[in-house]
Amino acid sequence: MFYDRAFLAGLIIGTWALIKLLEEFLPDKALYYLPKPLVLYAVIVFILAMLVHTIWLAIAQRRKGFFKTKFETSSDQIPVISQYPSIDILVAVHNEEKVISSTIENLLELNYPDFHIYIVNDRSTDSTKEILDKYASLYPKKIKAFHRMNNNSTGKAAALNFAINQSNSNLIAIFDADAKIEKDFLLKMVPYLEDPMTCAVQSQKRVSNPNVNYLTKLQENEYCLDNYLQCGKDVIEGNVELRGNGQILKRDILKRVGMWDEEALTEDLELSTRLIVSGYKIRFCPEAITLEQAPVNFRSLVLQRRRWAEGSLRRYLVNLPKIFGVAKETSLSQQFDSFVFLSQFAVPIWIFLDIVSEIVRYLKDQQTHLTSLMLISFSIWIITWVNLIFGIRIYRKFSWRTSIKRALETNLYLLSVWPLIVLVTARKVLFSRTKGKWHKTERYNETS
Repeated sequence: MFYDRAFLAGLIIGTWALIKLLEEFLPDKALYYLPKPLVLYAVIVFILAMLVHTIWLAIAQRRKGFFKTKFETSSDQIPVISQYPSIDILVAVHNEEKVISSTIENLLELNYPDFHIYIVNDRSTDSTKEILDKYASLYPKKIKAFHRMNNNSTGKAAALNFAINQSNSNLIAIFDADAKIEKDFLLKMVPYLEDPMTCAVQSQKRVSNPNVNYLTKLQENEYCLDNYLQCGKDVIEGNVELRGNGQILKRDILKRVGMWDEEALTEDLELSTRLIVSGYKIRFCPEAITLEQAPVNFRSLVLQRRRWAEGSLRRYLVNLPKIFGVAKETSLSQQFDSFVFLSQFAVPIWIFLDIVSEIVRYLKDQQTHLTSLMLISFSIWIITWVNLIFGIRIYRKFSWRTSIKRALETNLYLLSVWPLIVLVTARKVLFSRTKGKWHKTERYNETS
């Protein structure tokens, strides 16, 4: 915890303060070719990196044919591999009585020669236990249910670590309690794992309840952006990440890197980074789709995204030397990918700090640079908008005109919520002695 706080302060606030000191103490002659404020030039470097990243992903995916939604027309041409190994499906549940029955029924319909389902009940207080016992008795050769009611180690990561020790197969599929997939999901995913250095494959994630309200529609567009970025990272061999739902991992590699971290706020992102810095590849499978429920109210959304942001930032603080250090296992593409990702945290914080600084300068009747800050913010807005347009166009199959309109709406939502979440997350990491808490996303029965 102290390491996270000290490291984050040094990276962002310390660097920003150093630039400010240079501005004040360097002689005017030295600043002649680099006018004030110097901090803006540092922010511009981040923005240029984001712009190059956007162009690189777009060109790479266009060359692969994804702008023609290639994967949508190739679903009937599933690659043939030498064998389809046994797969163990792990599902960790906590108070999931509203959705777990439909999820189990959905998993039982999978068209795959050899799979078994392991469900771990983690301290549920509703009727989840009775539902799991019912299905375990109906399908004793297919489903095993375990109940962890009085354990010191709780949470999804602990439940998955327990479940994997009860299973046998080398391929481990992970689903959340609200997951919905197509019958040929596993058939589409398994071929991606033939490469010995590929440790895992992540499917598309989409929203199962986009029509509940305007907020869930925006989240569906946001998920399309994530899929677009994940697919681009896969093409350029960057940092594809596990999303905690709809993924397959190799047991032997998973045990080699130490299983899931039970202390992590986002066990999937933490594991992704640990696998990448260990020299393994994670692939993205655009042909396979996992549906999950999106938060239906703003409070639940903010709690979920704040946890994601904090967990994501903390895993980078721990692994930063392994990504950029001398003994790194990461490629140049992965390092650049990580730099661009960290820019999404650094830029909002730096802009906030500079706005405060400019307000102080204004109150002291000194020259301000608020116009430059506005231009920088606008540049970030445009870069995000372009990525959203491509993501919505490809994954929702809308026309360019509709994609531009939907991307505009979603961009306003993202850039209203994300800077606030980043600032709150930074405050939590810097000044709190405890990590954030896990908050369960509210579920509901979509068939009722």
